[in-house]
Amino acid sequence: MIETEKLETILTKCRIIIEFAPLPESVLGYYNYDGDYYIILINECIRNNERLYRTVLAEEIGHYRTTIGDITPRKYMCYQDRIEIDKKELLALKWATDFLIPTSKVLDVLRDKLATSFSQLADYFLVTQDFLLQKFKFMARKNPIWDIDDIRYLYLYNLPSIHIFEKI
Repeated sequence: MIETEKLETILTKCRIIIEFAPLPESVLGYYNYDGDYYIILINECIRNNERLYRTVLAEEIGHYRTTIGDITPRKYMCYQDRIEIDKKELLALKWATDFLIPTSKVLDVLRDKLATSFSQLADYFLVTQDFLLQKFKFMARKNPIWDIDDIRYLYLYNLPSIHIFEKI
């Protein structure tokens, strides 16, 4: 598992200001660069939920790593602008899932049977189940079948269900 401190080290190294703030209930995190400062706001309601805090923080750092410009959704936006924002959101989320749940580590955990179910995998990586599902969706887009070892493979065709099968 990637430690939470590693995320917070990125904040320090990159000089990103992080603050807990009373954000609207539907907004768990917000990233902004005003030309002088990089800032991440985290909804104070998730301060004591480390699993959710880690996933939100990783996604906001993902914006720092992958996004240029303001991608704040506006109430009245044209369809094309909304699509561009959605693409950038997905790019940041992919960075976050790859950082907290590296594909090679998922396969190692399954190979070594350190976790054998979806919920155990979420517990092992200390992420939300929705975040883990996103990781599997990204993996399935790249390849729906992943070798775990010489006799087993991970089958991702029927998400949200994941299956491990023995090779014939």
